[in-house]
Amino acid sequence: MPETPELIDTARRLWAGAFRGVLSTHSASHPGYPFGSVAPYCLDQDGLPLLLLSHLAQHSKNLAADPRCGLLLKESGADDVQQQARLSVIADCEPLAAEQRAAAERYFRCFPQTRPYFEQLNFRFFRLRPRTLHLNAGFASARWLGPERVVTPNPFDPETESRLIGEVSVRQTELRRLFGGAVGDADIAVAGIDGYGMDLRLGEWLRRVPFPRPVSSHQQVSELIPTLTAA
Repeated sequence: MPETPELIDTARRLWAGAFRGVLSTHSASHPGYPFGSVAPYCLDQDGLPLLLLSHLAQHSKNLAADPRCGLLLKESGADDVQQQARLSVIADCEPLAAEQRAAAERYFRCFPQTRPYFEQLNFRFFRLRPRTLHLNAGFASARWLGPERVVTPNPFDPETESRLIGEVSVRQTELRRLFGGAVGDADIAVAGIDGYGMDLRLGEWLRRVPFPRPVSSHQQVSELIPTLTAA
């Protein structure tokens, strides 16, 4: 199937907005067999999946023995799973360097309940470096994609992103007009902003809000907020 902008957009939306996937590792206890587990993730500043894993978990032990892994992402909705878009990622997993604290803070904005896991329970951060990706966008719509087609580094450095998050977060009236029905009276928290969209925490749920066009500046983000839709 020929590569189209629509297919690339579907892959990027899943990559940035699934927020959880099935992590498949090579079983250390049963060599030759895969081991699957559900793992939440967000993207770091380089556009790579960031995971927080317990050193006691079986998948962590498996990755210590063999860092090769897979991550399966799936869109929500639609009763027929065969019609849902899926993105299968073949990747290598690596520990996150201790000095890369900005990536950890980005993760905690998406999953604030996990901070005690890191600070008290010896969970550690890892990130995936994809080698190749396979998108299945529905019946007869499958294609292999190189990482360069899907992975997009954040154009905003951590300080700029934090400033943007603060400025957008105070615009609760506009955010509530679009997304408030999902959270009642609770505040809507902005967890992340990048060149293609922003991540919102609506109560206990994360939601990816794509921008109608890519952005690379503070002004472009400010101008786009009133134009967003909840669709």
